[in-house]
Amino acid sequence: MPATTDDLEAARLRIYALQDGAMRAQALAFCLRSGLFERLSSGPSTPEELGLAPRVAPALLAFLTSQGLAERDEQGRFRATPATEAFLVRSSPRFAGGRSLLFQGFHEQIGRLGEALGSGKPLADAGQADLFGGFDDEDRRWFAEGMLANAIAGAEHLLCEVDFGPFRRLLDVGGSSGGYTLALLEAQPSLQATIFDLPAMRALAEERIVEHELGDRCRFVAGSFFDNPLPQGHDVLLLANILHDWETADCRRILAACHDAIEPGGTIVVVEPMLAEDLTGPDHASVSGLTMAMLGGENRTQSRIGELLDDAGFGEVWRSAIAEQNSVVTARTAGGDR
Repeated sequence: MPATTDDLEAARLRIYALQDGAMRAQALAFCLRSGLFERLSSGPSTPEELGLAPRVAPALLAFLTSQGLAERDEQGRFRATPATEAFLVRSSPRFAGGRSLLFQGFHEQIGRLGEALGSGKPLADAGQADLFGGFDDEDRRWFAEGMLANAIAGAEHLLCEVDFGPFRRLLDVGGSSGGYTLALLEAQPSLQATIFDLPAMRALAEERIVEHELGDRCRFVAGSFFDNPLPQGHDVLLLANILHDWETADCRRILAACHDAIEPGGTIVVVEPMLAEDLTGPDHASVSGLTMAMLGGENRTQSRIGELLDDAGFGEVWRSAIAEQNSVVTARTAGGDR
């Protein structure tokens, strides 16, 4: 059936939105860094009270209202919408702004995405090891907040897919500031946990542990999953947004380390953006897959992750339904009572 005029117009607007993506992201990052969302949250305010430069205030406020991030009252004042209050105000427990700010660290590399796509190779100076190694303290905090935003949403989905009730001790491999771990501990009062990540993440993780009053059930162990053995004595291992950061050879090393560390009969849980088997989406996984390809990683299908788990010695591979943001694959080691 030929496309209608309305269909073509809708397609044209979608293409325009794709072309405008960089400007949207930069405007959002400005609002986050400048504290504009906090000022909008404090109550209805005029552009002058919001501290906006007169020349740009109309365009910026029109952008925010058109995106559902601000609303205008009859007196011409602006305030935050419920979505902004929930996800873009720093004091919110569901703050997702860190993810937007995290991508500012990739700004230069994103401008060279075409180079990586054309060559089929990651940018030579944008590998994961170089990127993380070059983070300063502020970068690490933005990174941790960005990962925390993913974890808050991801943990809710994960708890719907996997029953953590039977498990005793969780090892969160590359657990950053502990977003997944803390959510799982709060949902499962009998669970104990260890967060394993680079030494630079210790202060942030321990700060989160104290904030959540979980110091008696959660500890942080510093190390690299490439250079140090993983902590022993855990019957469930979590890899949340880890494998897609790395090329296949490195994934094999990570999974081998996990297999060596996990208790007999233990379960490994992989959660991250995964592509549909027919490569038709989903949208979030496909777009983030472009970033991973540029940096040297890869968003994979669930069957490919299952193959890597099988090669590492795991069995009983289970796959969740494919999801827009994060999908789940689990597997078990031999032995144990479950």
